[in-house]
Amino acid sequence: MKKCIILSLFLLVGLTGVYAQTDPAEFDKQLTELAKSQPGLLEKVQVNVSGIGLSDFITAVAFEHNLNVSVDEQLKTVVVNNFYDALVKDVFVFIVKKYELDVEVIGTIIVFKKPAEKPVEIPVVLPKEIFVEYKKENQFLSLDLKKDTLSKVAETITRKSGRNVILAPNIKDRVVSVYIENRPFDEVIDMMCKSNGLKSTKDQNGFYYLELDELPVGTNAGTSGRNSGGVTTPVNTPSLNIKISALDNQKLDVEATNTPLKDIISMASDQLGEHYFMYDVPEGNATLKVKNVSFMELLAHVMNGTDYTFKKTENYYLIGNRKTEGLRAVELIQLENRTIESVMEIIPKELVSDIEIKEFVELNGLILSGSYLKIEELKSFLRSVDKVVPMVQIDIIIVFSKKSSQLSTGMKAGLADQPVVTNGDIFPGLDVTLGAETVNGLIQAFNGFGIINIGAVTPNFYLSLKALESNSVIDIASTPKISTLNGHEATFSVGETSYYREEVVNVQPSISGGNVISNKVWKSTDANLNITVKPFVSADEYVTLEIKVEQNDFAGKEDPTAPPNKTTQTFESLIRVKNGEMILMGGLEKDSKEDSGEGTPLISRVPVLKWFFSSRTKNKEKSKLHIFIRPTVTY
Repeated sequence: MKKCIILSLFLLVGLTGVYAQTDPAEFDKQLTELAKSQPGLLEKVQVNVSGIGLSDFITAVAFEHNLNVSVDEQLKTVVVNNFYDALVKDVFVFIVKKYELDVEVIGTIIVFKKPAEKPVEIPVVLPKEIFVEYKKENQFLSLDLKKDTLSKVAETITRKSGRNVILAPNIKDRVVSVYIENRPFDEVIDMMCKSNGLKSTKDQNGFYYLELDELPVGTNAGTSGRNSGGVTTPVNTPSLNIKISALDNQKLDVEATNTPLKDIISMASDQLGEHYFMYDVPEGNATLKVKNVSFMELLAHVMNGTDYTFKKTENYYLIGNRKTEGLRAVELIQLENRTIESVMEIIPKELVSDIEIKEFVELNGLILSGSYLKIEELKSFLRSVDKVVPMVQIDIIIVFSKKSSQLSTGMKAGLADQPVVTNGDIFPGLDVTLGAETVNGLIQAFNGFGIINIGAVTPNFYLSLKALESNSVIDIASTPKISTLNGHEATFSVGETSYYREEVVNVQPSISGGNVISNKVWKSTDANLNITVKPFVSADEYVTLEIKVEQNDFAGKEDPTAPPNKTTQTFESLIRVKNGEMILMGGLEKDSKEDSGEGTPLISRVPVLKWFFSSRTKNKEKSKLHIFIRPTVTY
């Protein structure tokens, strides 16, 4: 025994020496002592390296400062360092600490070695504890087994109770599952065997012998043909056809044909070691073939469409009718991306039948009360529609251009009610009205030349001369931005308001002849540019836009107090564009020309003379409205 202890201590000390690494603080003391004979350790380093191996870097520093080093060739780690006025010994200590090197100082030689690999720690796997409790005072036994090996179970029962449990050779490696709390020993052993397809026999010496329960063919096994431990258990009788295989991940493969629901539940629970309590025994049969399903998933499948449901507690399942008290589930479902107001409107009626729903606005959630299966079905629907709604930002560029020109020429003469005083503008355009005094002065200036002799005009005579030309160019551009959710309209409007007076006359009859009451009211009318856009974002991020444009313009008044005339231009379009792509909507164009005049018949048509015997007005106006639209989708 003493030799073993000494050998263990020797191995422990040896392993500690092999895997211990150099202490940087101790190495610093060694270099400080060595610097007394090697002054290069106290010299300063100025170096900037990148992409060089660790061994080459140490060798280069030692060569530069006349130091003796030995470097392990395996130190090929690429280093990137920048040292400025750092001591050589500090650089060596830094390298040892950063890269966890082993260093040995032999005389004046510094040996840098690759650190030894640490031993791999093998985790210790503790054996699974078999839960068996035995009370000697009343000989009651409790078992909580979940896929435990039968040989270990029998050994634990024998050790704690003092009663011998013997196993048949072909069942020693079998696994069993059962939960029985505080019942007589014989009863517990018998129930454990029955629930796992075994049978027990007690002899006159008090030994319990456990073996397989071989049932004769044609017997209705109910749930006694069960098996555990991943072994497929087929049961074929005239009224029962089921095969269940337990997997290692707490799941099952189940194949059943016209099998009672209670038998499917019973066998599946035994295979997985699940516990349940039935308020009502499920009626009806099921035919199914499923793989890799959990016990909860199996219950959901076989009870879907029936009047039965289940509810899971901490350690067991409650099974019974959907309306049974204690099986109703209550759950709060919070939405992440949608609002509950918009979701409530789209839930199908079939999903909310037999479920009570309350809105919880503060948490943006719904409180559901009803059957677990119905709630799970509604939760699945809510998860499918609780998606991020795309936000569409619509950039609108409105370009309005207007170009107009007006030309007015001619001469006009006549008699006024009273003498006219000469007035008007000469520059930049000619628009002058000449009175009788000015005209007579001009006549007197021409008289006396040749045969020309014109008499004077009357005092109320006037003469108007007009030669005007005006041009205007108007360019207006605006860049509004509006945002809306996918599938919702966004509206933009800009324009002006004009006011007019409306007069209402009311006559109130009376004995004296009646009173006339006049009411004057100012009313308004608008001329706007209205743009309505409704976006629809598809999965490939193309955006379909429903666009409606309406433009109203004022076109003058017939009377100063009358409502203004209005012109209207509209168009609607349905287009599909890529996210972030700019499109141009066709410009709304307006082109008008006017050429009017008045003058002396016939003479007003003769070239040159028409300028003296007529007046003419020419108007030309052209306007365009261009609309650029670019949708941008964000999430």
